[in-house]
Amino acid sequence: MNGLNNSQDDGNVVDKPGQTNENARRLALAVGFDQVFELVKRSAEESLGLHRAGLTLVLGDITNDIGAYHGMGSNSIVMNRNIMKIVWRSTRSRAKRNAYVYMILLHEYLHSLGFADEAQVRSLSKKISDRFLGVGHIVSEMATKPLDQFFPMLPQYAAFRDKGQYETVHRFDSSSTPYIR
Repeated sequence: MNGLNNSQDDGNVVDKPGQTNENARRLALAVGFDQVFELVKRSAEESLGLHRAGLTLVLGDITNDIGAYHGMGSNSIVMNRNIMKIVWRSTRSRAKRNAYVYMILLHEYLHSLGFADEAQVRSLSKKISDRFLGVGHIVSEMATKPLDQFFPMLPQYAAFRDKGQYETVHRFDSSSTPYIR
């Protein structure tokens, strides 16, 4: 579990012409966490040959130095609702918002697959994003650079807090649980 499929040498795989552009287009147009997460799972499976089903997304009021977390061995990803609200205030662009969500969910999905080392997860996130969305896509940049480079308002609202509540996102990872409506 230390990198992309060995059959792809160093992870620099040439996809079918236009495939990465189509994936980037789908991400830009995705509606909701579920559609973005389907792209996350597909990108990880195509790159690593690994898949995990049955995850739950929770939006929580956690400290702003943590974008999200996955408790190893659990079935949930907790995403920082405060930072998400700041990102939403920073841009009206669905494509940029979806890029942020994709980056956060990919990072935590990799943790859920058993990758514990933060540096390795950041590196894998960049490689997977480059391969799936195209080299230079904003997600690839977000995977390795501070978020305030993309959302300059982030430090301005760093102290922003909600009421310390958590909310489970219904309709998440729905392709893994078709029996639940």
